[in-house]
Amino acid sequence: MTEGNELRGGVNVVRRVGDAVHRPATAAAPAIHRLLRHLRDQGFEGAPEPLGFDAEGREVLSYVPGDVHEALPPDLRTPELLTSAAVLLRRLHDATTGFAPAPEDRWLLPPRSPAEVVCHGDTAPYNCVVREGRAVAFIDFDAAHPGPRVWDLAYAVYRFAPLHAPTNPDSYGTVAEQGRRAALFCRAYGRPADAELLDAAAERLRALIAFMRAEAERGSAAFQAHIAEGHVDLYETDIAYLAAHRADLLSAFAEE
Repeated sequence: MTEGNELRGGVNVVRRVGDAVHRPATAAAPAIHRLLRHLRDQGFEGAPEPLGFDAEGREVLSYVPGDVHEALPPDLRTPELLTSAAVLLRRLHDATTGFAPAPEDRWLLPPRSPAEVVCHGDTAPYNCVVREGRAVAFIDFDAAHPGPRVWDLAYAVYRFAPLHAPTNPDSYGTVAEQGRRAALFCRAYGRPADAELLDAAAERLRALIAFMRAEAERGSAAFQAHIAEGHVDLYETDIAYLAAHRADLLSAFAEE
């Protein structure tokens, strides 16, 4: 990309300038930059490096080369992609265990108990950098917040397996195939796919819906547009799908 190119962004306008990315800074930016620096200090390089702030107050991060997809295309719906994303998430979580949040830290999403790790908060193909068919980095840590591992893992599985209803445009595969992919992701992460995971996925989506509605009511044009485009309807349909096919998914988990 050439200098000054605008990159994709679901909520923010993000621009690449040379080897750096300039993004609007949220109130959580100072805490997130401390987190990203901590990850570097722990030897985890699967995230952008924080480079400070520019003259306009935008946060500046290193550009991570590779491909990012809104949803996984057919050629990336592979065991290699799934397992590499799961291992990367586990490494990220493990690297955050020594991070000490400060009293003044502000997070976009509220911390959840138990605060076992710092969750990425939005682990999905659209925030995953891919090179040669493998996940190599996660980007966009705006939604990072302390929480339990399963809270973050469940959302990642929802996005990567994916655990979507057939009416969701990003859905593919049968319920059984989705369940087996979810189990593969979890096994690569290092914990079983189980009922707790399904419960966490549904609760994570309910929390996302509540957050989107609250932001829209506060005047966020981006979230108002997302709701108008039917994003909340998709999530509510997916919650119902998880409940309706709970037994099928649990059975598929046991097969993998």
